[in-house]
Amino acid sequence: MEWLESSWLAESVRQSLWLYPLLEILHILSFSILFGAVFLFDLRLLGFSRRLPITALAKHLFPWVYLSFGGTILTGFCLFIVDATAIAANLAFRLKLLLILLAAINAAVYQKSVSKSSQKWNVGVSSPTKVKAIALISLILWTAVIGSGRLIAYL
Repeated sequence: MEWLESSWLAESVRQSLWLYPLLEILHILSFSILFGAVFLFDLRLLGFSRRLPITALAKHLFPWVYLSFGGTILTGFCLFIVDATAIAANLAFRLKLLLILLAAINAAVYQKSVSKSSQKWNVGVSSPTKVKAIALISLILWTAVIGSGRLIAYL
């Protein structure tokens, strides 16, 4: 981890008065967009706003999810490398990474196995139980990511 901490990028972030706070702001903003888009989509899968087509909502929200996920990863990496050794040893950080991985796997399960059949329950029909379970798991995991992210500063 020392090679990350001594990289030119880590040094630049560490030595700049405003770069670290700016990265934190961008990290929180990116994650807020990510969580908001996922939250809205999951609520629709759980049965809210049934008149709104799932396929239209996905088409609108998924680009925001992908863009904000990338922004969150990029800014998170820049924040991490400043003190990589200490952060990597932090149990809350490790939990956060595990939860993100599980949330990504959950999203992949939806994409690979369920989204193709969404035309059957696209508008005005209750989502299948499997879809509702995926949505509920998603909400729980992403909420836990927020909680574990906040705990990093305290553990």
